Amino acid sequence: MLDLNNPLTRQNVLRERLDVGAPLVAASIAAELGVSIDTVRRDLIALERQGLVRRVRGGAVPTTAPMPPYIARAEEPDPILGALAERAVQLVPEDGTVFFDAGTTMNAIAARIPQSFRGLIVTAAPSVALAALNAGARVHLVGGALCPEGAMSTGGQAEAAVTAIAADLCMLGACGLWPDFGLSAEDAGEAGVKRAMARAATQIVVVTSATKLDRLGRHRVLSLNEIDALVTDASDHATNPFAEAGMEVFHV
Repeated sequence: MLDLNNPLTRQNVLRERLDVGAPLVAASIAAELGVSIDTVRRDLIALERQGLVRRVRGGAVPTTAPMPPYIARAEEPDPILGALAERAVQLVPEDGTVFFDAGTTMNAIAARIPQSFRGLIVTAAPSVALAALNAGARVHLVGGALCPEGAMSTGGQAEAAVTAIAADLCMLGACGLWPDFGLSAEDAGEAGVKRAMARAATQIVVVTSATKLDRLGRHRVLSLNEIDALVTDASDHATNPFAEAGMEVFHV
């Protein structure tokens, strides 16, 4: 019988799972082994120091496993993120219904929602929902199959849920924002949910760093004339095409 009070024994059990490429979910392991989550975390830290795992929120993955894109972005956030979020959150109506896109930019904005907010945040991204909830906001999380690119719910179920809600504002991030193509996304499923949120909202705001203004994603989300405002750190020169298309531009 295994002595699970011995950390070396527990870590050997975890190594066996790593050998087959299995992710290590802290809560599930704690329940299965009959130990606390803190004990599992200490074991994961020990394995990480040995170079066997990379810790992520909720557990760990083998170091041989590719890092999901949304985790990679979260671990190396854009330095301008805080300033963009501070400016964008000022556009959120205190008593409105607001759609929030997925991504690190939306996480940062959601985390800054003021205590005075009395409306409802609607999002298809679990991380954004948690950030808004931690800020004290009421949150409605849209369900569906999670897309690995942006960790948001996608598919017909998510799009149908979004179209059944009337929003005052839709806050979108950008994979790319190109003058001749508009707002774009890399994943077709994400593009569909973003588009559905935008079309169910009265006002559409895109929040993005200057680096995204010279990128072009595979799938168009919206044309420029469908976007009401842009929050960015880009220069006046770089944002001229968007201002000329009718967007109100907020610089940080």
